Amino acid sequence: MSVVLRVLALDRRRWDQVSVMSIWPAMALVVAASVVLAWTRFGGLAVDAPRAFLRMVLVGVWGWLGLGAAIWLPARFLRASTGPADAQPAASLERILAAAGFAHGPVLLLGLVVLVAAGAMQIFGLGEIVAVVVFGFWFPALLVAAGSSTFDLDPVRAVGVVALPYGLWLVVVGRYLLEQVQHLL
Repeated sequence: MSVVLRVLALDRRRWDQVSVMSIWPAMALVVAASVVLAWTRFGGLAVDAPRAFLRMVLVGVWGWLGLGAAIWLPARFLRASTGPADAQPAASLERILAAAGFAHGPVLLLGLVVLVAAGAMQIFGLGEIVAVVVFGFWFPALLVAAGSSTFDLDPVRAVGVVALPYGLWLVVVGRYLLEQVQHLL
């Protein structure tokens, strides 16, 4: 079971290694996931008319920033109410942004699956299955693991901290992404 957790990046040790300086590779992962999804949707039109392509990429990046901030804010208050501040290590906004950025790995995988399966091979349905797994389990589970590690919370409290921001992210950013690539799933 520990091998499965490691492969899916759900083990705590992996998230404990995320530092403030990890924000740059995490941002690169988010941009890559957004670019792959946008390229899947617009393809060569990105060169001819880049406005919609860039809008989709920016929605992904702004969604990541909003998600990280929305997770950080309640977790910060929850940690402040559970004990003295000097007994708890500070969990910075940059660290949760880095962790939320690394949690976008499954979104990049989804973009690649849709690009190859629906775009190149014209196999429809596979992307829908992967999207349900990614957005129904894997992505929120990574956010819970990241929040648990970053804020030193037990997993139940981490679910409480992540549930509302993730739900809002799904309604705003996830709905927009679904509208853009729904015909390819």
